[in-house]
Amino acid sequence: MGKVEKPANRGIEVNRTGENEMHVNVPDPQVLLDLFGTGDQGVAGALLVQALGACGTKHEPQAQQGRDFMLAMIEDMAPRDAVERMLAVQMAATHASLMSISNKLNSVDSLHQHEIYERSFNRLARTFAAQAEAMRKHRNGGQSKVIVEHVTVNEGGQAIVGQVQKS
Repeated sequence: MGKVEKPANRGIEVNRTGENEMHVNVPDPQVLLDLFGTGDQGVAGALLVQALGACGTKHEPQAQQGRDFMLAMIEDMAPRDAVERMLAVQMAATHASLMSISNKLNSVDSLHQHEIYERSFNRLARTFAAQAEAMRKHRNGGQSKVIVEHVTVNEGGQAIVGQVQKS
């Protein structure tokens, strides 16, 4: 049985109603609850507005693609609690900003512009890495796991497998 493809925008329509305003139509509230992993429509609605606001209010095809991408990334992260919901929105927004700065960095006309965009790019990249690490730690309960797949013990050497505690 093949995977059922969802529309990129999950049926969510965003219309520009003013210079800095947008109207969001969500035909099925369950879509939002599932997207953000919550049973609270108020929380899901607020997170949606924040996520879409990070993409701007432009009514251009590129802006709509950015909104669709952001929702897809949040869905793929499958947030399970409040911290993960907020991090998922922040990570999607940080990534979108990072890519926007990357595009600007590739088309600068002056060294001054290059330095400004490069600095912003580096800050956003570090922020995204920190957010990803925070998500990983939160999901793993702060524990790290190390797997040793191959150990060589030379003649006369000793190896200990398992936890070692000093007395």
